[in-house]
Amino acid sequence: MKKSIIKKLVLDPILTDKEIISKEGCYFPETHYKHIIKSNTDVYGIQPDGTKSLLLKFRKNVIPQTVCTIAFNALEAHSKHKNYNRGAAAGKLNPHKLPKYVGKITKRESFRVFYKSHNGRKTKDNIGNMAMSNIAGYYDKPDRNAYTIHNKHTIQHKKTSKKNIRKPGYDFHGNPLCRTTQFTKEHIDKWANTTPLIQYADRLFKSLVPDRHAVQLTRAKKTPQYQINNTAYSTITLNYDWRTACHKDKGDLEEGFGNLIVLEKAKSGFPDCSGYTGGYLGFPRWGVAVDVRQGDFLAMDVHEWHCNTPIQGTGRLSIVAYLRRGMIKCSSSK
Repeated sequence: MKKSIIKKLVLDPILTDKEIISKEGCYFPETHYKHIIKSNTDVYGIQPDGTKSLLLKFRKNVIPQTVCTIAFNALEAHSKHKNYNRGAAAGKLNPHKLPKYVGKITKRESFRVFYKSHNGRKTKDNIGNMAMSNIAGYYDKPDRNAYTIHNKHTIQHKKTSKKNIRKPGYDFHGNPLCRTTQFTKEHIDKWANTTPLIQYADRLFKSLVPDRHAVQLTRAKKTPQYQINNTAYSTITLNYDWRTACHKDKGDLEEGFGNLIVLEKAKSGFPDCSGYTGGYLGFPRWGVAVDVRQGDFLAMDVHEWHCNTPIQGTGRLSIVAYLRRGMIKCSSSK
């Protein structure tokens, strides 16, 4: 990165813990944020015990546009698939955002429902609001659409001798505990066009937050078969034109750090796309938001409450790169 002036913000919270917890699944307007970051800035928060913690580090124009454009073209179609398991990030339940195959709702929670199909069949599945949000890379949970068929012999042994039938990296049914995602496995060329962007992010992560990167990389190396190209990441989440509600990320390594990149259709050779405005990544407890655009890089504490401001227009593809903490259960040395 070229040397440039780095601003520094140290902020007191504008919401109490109780207040921000009560806003889980809610949205905050742009006017909520006293600080909108658009230039190179490091932001720290003063915690209740008086200590200072890093909230984010933001850098402008540090990733080549050509790398971004190639990655956008590779990821756009996959990022637009609809997903119904994003929890609080998808907001409080809205019947209009549920799929059409949902019939009678048998149990309702804040961010998900259990239901019967229209033919009256009760399902074990639970879903939430629709979101154009998907994953690529590797994941630490079996694909629920690809469970193996178990025979009675295996089930009987499960009850009596679990240790004898469970192989390292597999559950008692023979399902792998970790896996390559469908996109990475089936779209080899597109994945290859994505990894240069991820490697750029990794280098920026190491430069900006070296202590967190070192911890995360050491952990990632324990499961090299689920490590993205020798980086500190196992997984990326893709969000297309999706405004997230107030939430904390779950499933990633607590000692690590989240990395955010935004790609834009309007800057990727699509003259029919006029682009978008808004979509700032906000930390509502701290009253600060960041305008991340194509070519920028944001290192952020995803274990702080965060969400997006409204998005006007179309063509915003955000990428969050991180390490799934559950990958460690698939380590051969564990």
